Amino acid sequence: MSHFDVKQALDNFIYKTYNIFSSLHFQFQFNLKKNLKLNLEYKDLHKGQRCFILATGPSLGELESHQIKALSNEVTLAVNSFYKVNSTKEITPNYYVLMDDLYWSSWSNVFNEIESHYSTRVPIFITDIRSRPFINNQKDFKDIFLYAKKYPVDYIDSDLSKNIFIGLNVVTTAILSAIYFGFKEVYIIGADYNAFCSQGKGHAYDDEEEIAQSNYNLAFYLKFYAICTEFHYLVSKYARKKGVKIINLNPNSLLDAYQKMPLNEILG
Repeated sequence: MSHFDVKQALDNFIYKTYNIFSSLHFQFQFNLKKNLKLNLEYKDLHKGQRCFILATGPSLGELESHQIKALSNEVTLAVNSFYKVNSTKEITPNYYVLMDDLYWSSWSNVFNEIESHYSTRVPIFITDIRSRPFINNQKDFKDIFLYAKKYPVDYIDSDLSKNIFIGLNVVTTAILSAIYFGFKEVYIIGADYNAFCSQGKGHAYDDEEEIAQSNYNLAFYLKFYAICTEFHYLVSKYARKKGVKIINLNPNSLLDAYQKMPLNEILG
């Protein structure tokens, strides 16, 4: 057994042990469980439909006008700083996924910025339950609050009404949400998955301010992407089991967990 195998076996043991205690702790969080049950309203809400996940890699900015117009008539899940992308202003996402710890701490103003940006039709937020104090509650729909306190080791699920697995990469949370909603076809746009090649730079919007606030080096990015990629493999396996087709619409993306297809084959 190699040193790598030994380390991985030890890590998996620690994570599985952590998951046991996390699950036990969750069983006694009665108010939390009551709040998460509200997410059942969205289970299979889009059964049999298709959706598009809008990540923020540089390829998102390469969409042509007719493709943007087509997306404005599709069900979309945007992530992170999508609202900052100038070329896709015409698209108002149906759902907006924010799962980074910064969004309920130093970047908590982002919720207000998104609500102001899409003032005519505010997207439904999919975010950690710790974000609740920062979101306007005067809306006609229920935002989706998640509790993600389990670490993915050898399996995952998508039951948003319970303690779910930590996504690490926001696109995985978006995919699992789409599966929970009942979508049978999930198309991913803008998941170039190459920030580790450019020290974090590389979005379809001006990300200089964000990069300036980070202090990550190459070692961090390589470790982070390795862990995220393993989770994507688990998501892909789970999707196949559920009969859900996931397509990465960037043939040049470094994310190899899903089938790839040129964007124009779907949106012309």
